[in-house]
Amino acid sequence: MLCVVLLIIFYKSNHLLFYIKLALCINNEEMKFQAKIKYFDENNLGHGPYIEIPEAIYQELLKITTDKRVKCTLNNTIMVSRAMAPKGNFHYLLLNKEILKESNINVGENIVVELQPDESKYRMPISEEMEEVLYNDPEGSILFHKLTPGAQRTLIHVINRFKSSNLKIERSFVILEHLKKTKGKIDFELLKEDFKNQRNNMKY
Repeated sequence: MLCVVLLIIFYKSNHLLFYIKLALCINNEEMKFQAKIKYFDENNLGHGPYIEIPEAIYQELLKITTDKRVKCTLNNTIMVSRAMAPKGNFHYLLLNKEILKESNINVGENIVVELQPDESKYRMPISEEMEEVLYNDPEGSILFHKLTPGAQRTLIHVINRFKSSNLKIERSFVILEHLKKTKGKIDFELLKEDFKNQRNNMKY
């Protein structure tokens, strides 16, 4: 009798998993849409290429995101982390020229867009080099993680822009030393100077 009950539970659980996966697939399909790459003029705040989010999809994402940050897949190839932002009577995702170049997309083209909540720790990708520097500098890591999530993402983005692994490590180190010097506050003008001084020191 026990074996029969276990078999029934196993059978039902497999079916339950199937329906869960099916529901997830349906949700993914519901979050997929076609959009034209448009462009905000330079006199706009946050100018550059952008994607308008259909209102129904935006409302659905609001229910399952806590900070309006999503992972955006373009033409089933490149994935980027972005924040849904308001503009007049619609919401959009701001892109940049680098993303368009990497995905071989031009302004005015229609593309396939798929959105999903960004549930990563920082709500954006962080380089392995920066993670390693944070891991090996507990004092700097504490100061970094006391920053607001937005400030953390800004610094992560600064590091992500470098292609060289060595530069990512060096600049991550400079950022943590900067936070120690400023007692956990970011002074971007001073940080620029710190980057410049680090570059000059590397020449000698």
